Amino acid sequence: MGMADSPGAFDAHFHLNPGEQGKNAIKRFIASGGSGINLVNLPDYTTGYEGYYEKRYEITLKLASMARESGLNVSVTLGPYPLDYFFWEKGGYNAREMMMEGVDLAGKYCQNKEAAAIGEIGRPHFPVDEKVTEESNQIIERSLQISKEIGCAVVLHTEDLDASGIEGVYSMALHAGADIRKVVKHHASPGQNHIFPKLSRSILASRSNVRFAVQENTWNFMLESDYVDDPSKPDKVIPPDSVPKRAIMIREQFSNHEEIIASIFQDLPDYVFFS
Repeated sequence: MGMADSPGAFDAHFHLNPGEQGKNAIKRFIASGGSGINLVNLPDYTTGYEGYYEKRYEITLKLASMARESGLNVSVTLGPYPLDYFFWEKGGYNAREMMMEGVDLAGKYCQNKEAAAIGEIGRPHFPVDEKVTEESNQIIERSLQISKEIGCAVVLHTEDLDASGIEGVYSMALHAGADIRKVVKHHASPGQNHIFPKLSRSILASRSNVRFAVQENTWNFMLESDYVDDPSKPDKVIPPDSVPKRAIMIREQFSNHEEIIASIFQDLPDYVFFS
């Protein structure tokens, strides 16, 4: 079966910065069989506080156009990164307020269909004091509310979740009345897809993760490289062509690969980011 007969690979969590390195990352992605990305804005704490989110989001939308011009199917995710909390705090601002504004602005872009999701929002991935956790949870709740109101997706960045952590996120989504399938746990652990399976996952596309996730037979996940486009750390988190390479691996190693590939590269991304 040739590449043309089946969906190409979709990377559910991809970052870009302006410049040559990003363009090369896109070329590598396409050369390995990549067909689409969900582009997520990056923080940049060197740009100062004034109009911070407007600037970050506009840059991301420009990069999305660049990626579309190269032939990719691109959805855009905009939102305040959880560690922005400390950036605002350091500048003497009310972090919760600034991040809520960032969420509301992202919601406006989603409403105009310039973006498909609010994210990656959530909680810092390391221990923080209670106030930070509490206010971070309020940011998640606000994003889920907007998701219910306008039907956009929400991409969550949190600490690694155990079963009760997954349940916590699930009940927040349920409580907000959001479409739970449009709530995506980014950096999800493979092996947990059966826990509250309605919640969508995005799993880092390492070989072992993909094998583990596919064998679990609950294909409520997408694959991500979480490529960061950082000149000082090329190929961080994993190389930009990882997802298309795993699509090839799935074709080679699983007899029911057509079903798996349709589910993780087409059906779920279509539902979450393009419907």
